Amino acid sequence: MKLFLSLDVSELKLDLKKLKVNLSKGKNFDFQWLPEEQRQIPLVSLGEVDEESFQRIEPSLHSVAKQTRAFKLKFEGMSAYPDTKEARLLWVGVQNSKEVRALYEKMVAALELHPEKEFKPYLPVVRLRNHREVSDILSPHKNTDFGKFTITRLVVYEMTLGGAFPLYKKRGEYPLNPE
Repeated sequence: MKLFLSLDVSELKLDLKKLKVNLSKGKNFDFQWLPEEQRQIPLVSLGEVDEESFQRIEPSLHSVAKQTRAFKLKFEGMSAYPDTKEARLLWVGVQNSKEVRALYEKMVAALELHPEKEFKPYLPVVRLRNHREVSDILSPHKNTDFGKFTITRLVVYEMTLGGAFPLYKKRGEYPLNPE
C-alpha cells in the first residue's frame, strides 16, 4: 500500500466560488475536487509500505506528534503542479513556517527517510485528468488571502488508483500536543 503522512486541514473552510465558476466555463475540462473531509497538506511520502512495516513505524508517528505543538499556518495564493502551462493539480499556497519545516525534518529523521531536495507545503484542491493550461483560471486567485488555520493533527492516507483519479483512505490520526 502507498502511504502519505499529511497535515490535517479537513475543517479548513476555503472560499473557492470564483474558482468553481472559472473551472465550469473551461471547455473539455475533466477535473475532480478533492473532498473537503480529505483536505490535507502532504508532509512526507512513506512510499510502498506493507501492514507489518506500518505497525512498526506507527509508534514513531505518535511520538513525533506528541512532541510537536499545534501551530498556525497561513494560506495564500493559488498555483498548479507541475506548472500553470501543463497543470495536473491546482493548489492553495501554504506558509512554509519554521514549525512545519521542523515537523517535516523530525518525521524524515524519525522514519529514516530521504529528505526531498526542497520541501514546500501546498494544499491540493483540484485534480485535472489531462494536462491543462490554467493561467487564466488561476490569475484572479494568485494573491488571494485564504486566512489562517491551526494544525492539530497528522493523518496517514493510503492512496490507490481508482480510474482517472486516485482514491484516498485514512489509515491513522496522530494528534499534536495542544499546549
